[in-house]
Amino acid sequence: MLLLALLIFTAYSFMVQGSFKTMDDQNLIIDNDNIKSFSIDNIKKILGSSYFGGNSYYRPLILFNYMVEYHFWGLNPLYYYITNIFIHSASTFIVFLIIELIFGQRVIALFVALLFAIHPIHWEEISNISGRAILLSSFFYLSAFLLFCLADQKKRRVYYFLSMTALMLALLSKESATVFPLLILAYQLFLAPQRGKFFNGIFMVTLPFWIIDLFYVLVRNHLGMTNLFYWRSPAEALLGFLTFLRGTVTYLRLFGLPFDLYFDRSRQVFTSFTDPELLLTVIFYIGLLGLIIKFRKKLPRSVLFFILWFYIELLPVSQFWVSIGVQPGYISLAEHFLYTSSVGIFVLMVLFFQWLYQKNITFNFLSKKIFGFGIGGLYLFLFIVTIQQNIYAGNEIAMFQRSLEVNPNNNRIRNSLAFAYANRKLFKEAEEHFRKVLAIDPVNLRARIGLGKALCDQGRYWEGVLEYDRVVDPGNLTALLENNLKLTYKILINQYKAMIQKNPQDPQTYYSLGVIYSKNNQIQEAIGQYTKTLNLDPYHKNALFNLASSYEAMGVYDKAIEAYERMINVGGEKGELDYHALIHLGEIYRGSGDFNKAKVYFEQAKLLPRKMEDRYSPINGEQSNQE
Repeated sequence: MLLLALLIFTAYSFMVQGSFKTMDDQNLIIDNDNIKSFSIDNIKKILGSSYFGGNSYYRPLILFNYMVEYHFWGLNPLYYYITNIFIHSASTFIVFLIIELIFGQRVIALFVALLFAIHPIHWEEISNISGRAILLSSFFYLSAFLLFCLADQKKRRVYYFLSMTALMLALLSKESATVFPLLILAYQLFLAPQRGKFFNGIFMVTLPFWIIDLFYVLVRNHLGMTNLFYWRSPAEALLGFLTFLRGTVTYLRLFGLPFDLYFDRSRQVFTSFTDPELLLTVIFYIGLLGLIIKFRKKLPRSVLFFILWFYIELLPVSQFWVSIGVQPGYISLAEHFLYTSSVGIFVLMVLFFQWLYQKNITFNFLSKKIFGFGIGGLYLFLFIVTIQQNIYAGNEIAMFQRSLEVNPNNNRIRNSLAFAYANRKLFKEAEEHFRKVLAIDPVNLRARIGLGKALCDQGRYWEGVLEYDRVVDPGNLTALLENNLKLTYKILINQYKAMIQKNPQDPQTYYSLGVIYSKNNQIQEAIGQYTKTLNLDPYHKNALFNLASSYEAMGVYDKAIEAYERMINVGGEKGELDYHALIHLGEIYRGSGDFNKAKVYFEQAKLLPRKMEDRYSPINGEQSNQE
């Protein structure tokens, strides 16, 4: 086991110098005040709050784990990565014990554990701190299964109750542990048939674990952790499930040929039941099921059990009940989904190697030494690919770029890449990728706010403000948006004040400063700047409109009326701004009860050209090209 641990630390040592990543680490660790002290309030918040927000995931044990790490290591990512490696090493040891217990052969257990330790299919969850949920949940999940097997073979109740405890810890780490009762049911049916009748034996043994699952669901419902993304129709759900099955074919290939591993794997959902790739997927699984049924009596029960293991572990992400998406039209097929399910495939691989070895002895195709070199070469290849993946993982930008090379439509990754560029002060590159995200998903709040910030960081403050203004409902990003705007307004105010000192006779600069004050809800200051604008340029229509709307917002209707009327009496062609001024005058008079005057202004407004999709702020008014 020391050799396994050494190999794990060697393979994953290339990523320990990496930084926190933008996708989840920022929210879960860096900006998460709830993990930064062991206060009662923070503990209550963790126990009662969603993992990512949005009431979709409940993983309090992971947040407690981060809390402990933060207490000892602060924001030093090195130790968070090392923790991931330690947990993976511990899970590898549990896998070794499980396989040795089931087969009674240490050699099989060692080869399976070695595959589990170094296979590159596990790079994603180990090389990224956010993979902690998979790692910790899987450790408790595998421990629960080991303890259940010990309880079954040694007939000691203490193992049985410890197994239930481990399951509860697994559930508090990640919701996918809910399939555990199915796994032990399969174990009872295939590997422990001595229990006799189903209801008197097998069902009663597994019943407490179903009850734990039920209790977990009730707790989540009580806390409101019920936000799931359901498919819109049964047909769409079936297409999602068939897309997942197509993804599992890729998964099976990756175990033997892991050439194109990348972060946040996804796949476009089938849109038609006549899609040739969908039909081939159905034919593949019908053929596979037919072979299993045909040879079921010849296949060892352990083989059937570990085939079931693979698919049982993937049920939570099978897309059948709910959509686990990346963006509209795409489902997630992330490689970290394979952490516990991989045990089933690794056992089948080692059993296949054992069968080949026995056939080779019988027919003497190759010498034992050459056969051993072949198996050793395969393990060495897997080890090298794991190192390569960790080199990618150590560089966040390289990791995201590789994902986009394979799937350029993954908006979630492109958004993360844009933030990674912004964190490294590569604002032009960040702007480019934020714009690509918004071209596909115009209502992406994080991308819109990120674009505004990237523009401001390039000194293009007005462009940034315009992007911020396009956010209709910032939701849980309200505080971030308001803070960004506040900082931007402060910079712009200082800039325009400096410009005024250099050229105090430019009315446009006073007007621009007034607009900033208006946006920052400093109405009195805005009125002062609009007044200065009009002292230098009495016919500045935008300043007149904004001055009037500012007085209107303050309830000073006589001055508002005066400014609106001055504006509509300015000579020249009448347009959209005049239309809105007439509407505002009509509304003021209607509000005061003078319906005749209101009607006159409304009638005048009808005669003016206007674009109904445009709307001028009652405070901000129109902005000049200079801004």
